[in-house]
Amino acid sequence: MLDSLIVAIAVLLVTFWAAITDLRERRIPNVLTVPAMVAGLCFHSLMPGGQGWLFSLAGFAVGAALLILPYIFGGGGMGDIKLLAALGSWLGPRGLLIAFACGVVVGSIFSLVCLVTGKSLEELVRPSTRQKQPGDVGSAGAAPSRRFNVSSRKALPFAVPLAVGTWLMVALALLRGGWY
Repeated sequence: MLDSLIVAIAVLLVTFWAAITDLRERRIPNVLTVPAMVAGLCFHSLMPGGQGWLFSLAGFAVGAALLILPYIFGGGGMGDIKLLAALGSWLGPRGLLIAFACGVVVGSIFSLVCLVTGKSLEELVRPSTRQKQPGDVGSAGAAPSRRFNVSSRKALPFAVPLAVGTWLMVALALLRGGWY
């Protein structure tokens, strides 16, 4: 159980950091993903509770492979691929596929909410704190809101729904007693 707790804490920290930076900067830094990959591989290779280097390497490979085609066709960034590979090195192939599936479902819900509200995810999680200024144009004198650009190449920072999906998967796995 301790090994599952260590993996859960590592995965939660990595996904939290990735979600914050992807939401703010639209990038996931190598300073996060590369050490996370190495740490996952080392944990499973060297720690008594680890699952072995093949488990970790298989998760890494699955993570890297999942988003390579979308990246090639302009549907995501290299940071997303490296984040999934890093998560795979910690969760293994099965755990990663479950976390990815949960992230895709959460991402679909987020996208639907963005489309319905006409706002970007950034606008939804960080509403404008700007006070109404004299001369602002809009209905009933309200400040006009910046609308979501549907043609934006990267409308949804993928690390955010992936993090939420991963947190759900980890919570359920811990309640069940582990995901290995």
